[in-house]
Amino acid sequence: MRDGWVRAGGVVLLAGVLTGCGGNVQDAEEQLSEHFLDPLTDAGMTAVVEETCRYGGRPVEEVWHLQTYIRVQAPKQDVVDALAEGGGVFVESEREPRPVWQEGTQPGGRGGASLFGRGYYGWHGSVSDDGDEAVLQVVFNNAEHDGLQGVIGWAEVCPER
Repeated sequence: MRDGWVRAGGVVLLAGVLTGCGGNVQDAEEQLSEHFLDPLTDAGMTAVVEETCRYGGRPVEEVWHLQTYIRVQAPKQDVVDALAEGGGVFVESEREPRPVWQEGTQPGGRGGASLFGRGYYGWHGSVSDDGDEAVLQVVFNNAEHDGLQGVIGWAEVCPER
């Protein structure tokens, strides 16, 4: 699903949209939009989803760990501010790259786990600088699925970065 989603000023281009996904994979996509992409769009920023993939060496039949790599055409601090103000995202202000969690999945949060990167039922990751732009990289752990029928994009294995 590389080069798949572009969010710009309220206009959404979805090339290769996930359709027919069962279980929590579709829920994960909705949460990604609501908590991360929509606040950036609402703040007037352009966010390009460059990569959406399933990662880890686990069999496809098991739960999926979904990873999304989003390039935002704005400075990192503007992205952090938009996410913090957009509702539903916790931003860690003391570390770099700047950790972000969908509320309820941060360490010690209800529905999450005690260690960073092990949250359940929500997205977590970081915002970093890349020149004049920012990169938002987030992961959704343990997404369940009903099989591969109709799944587009997420079935890819993440490339090494």
